[in-house]
Amino acid sequence: MSLTNWIKSLIKREATLRDFEMMIIRNIFIKAQRSYNFYVKKEYFIDNMRGSNAIIMVLIGKYPDLWSVSLRRIYEYSRGLDVVLVNAGGFHRELAINVARDYGFSYFESYPNNYVAAQNYFLARYACSNLVIKIDDDVFVTKNTFRNMLQAFQKLKDNGVDIGFVAPVLNVNTVSYYYFLKTLNLLEEYKRLFEEPIVFREPTKQKIWRDPATAKYVWEKSLPLNQVAQLFEEKNRESIEVIPTRFSIGCILFERDFLLSFNGYLTPRPKFKHGANRDANSLYLTRLFIPYGDEDSINFYADTTLHGRFLILDSFAGHLSYYPQAEYMLDWFRKNRNKLLEDLNY
Repeated sequence: MSLTNWIKSLIKREATLRDFEMMIIRNIFIKAQRSYNFYVKKEYFIDNMRGSNAIIMVLIGKYPDLWSVSLRRIYEYSRGLDVVLVNAGGFHRELAINVARDYGFSYFESYPNNYVAAQNYFLARYACSNLVIKIDDDVFVTKNTFRNMLQAFQKLKDNGVDIGFVAPVLNVNTVSYYYFLKTLNLLEEYKRLFEEPIVFREPTKQKIWRDPATAKYVWEKSLPLNQVAQLFEEKNRESIEVIPTRFSIGCILFERDFLLSFNGYLTPRPKFKHGANRDANSLYLTRLFIPYGDEDSINFYADTTLHGRFLILDSFAGHLSYYPQAEYMLDWFRKNRNKLLEDLNY
């Protein structure tokens, strides 16, 4: 509504000064937030992109102990796709740059440590491909994780479906763990050992999110990764399931244009090293009022525009753990590291 129309509405008492005040505040916030979504003060970019039809954007910095396996598996199974390591804050910089050079990956580093703004900035300024696979550094892909995601995405597009994102079955995930258990005929065993596996339950109430024993259990059922992935391909070939609720985006495929049509993810403030609140990314506004961060944003965008979220049942990958399980599962990883590599020639 124009300023003239607002004045007319105020005169006619169709609106109040409070309404006018909130309109101004909202417009100021929206304009500032759109700019802040891409705020990067300093950047460093090693460009090894060749212009593939899709790009793999790996968020790194949190789990350097895993890189010798997680990034190795991405290298082995990227199938000629461009790969970029996105390192907001430049954590473990020397190691990260060396890994990128060894594998021929691109490397993007930004300051301050705002992993959401870093993704927005890179996608808007440097990404050449419209198809983007975003993956975290604690996800372990299998031989056909990416291939099957891309094929399913194209199949949905060919059928005229509007897509928010697609995702593989991750073993430690509050939604896809159900389909992991179902595919491997483990639903009853899991129920006996832990609890009834239910998708529609607030994530933090689920043992798959908070209990290290459940993460260890599903991981022991996930090895060797490529052999288990083959079972998913055989039993679930070309099967796709609608994701009915908010999804944790450790590995997803989406279109760059879809995300940037909303001016990117809604960016929170940088992560701080101090403070009592573990979630240092909060805008200090309840998530019921406004989405923040990459995961909240893309789930919100998909829901509000009726773009579907889809689980690709013949695409499988392993996710190490959620935050409450991380310390225990990092120790498990160190003891089982070789088991996560021995299937590479399968």
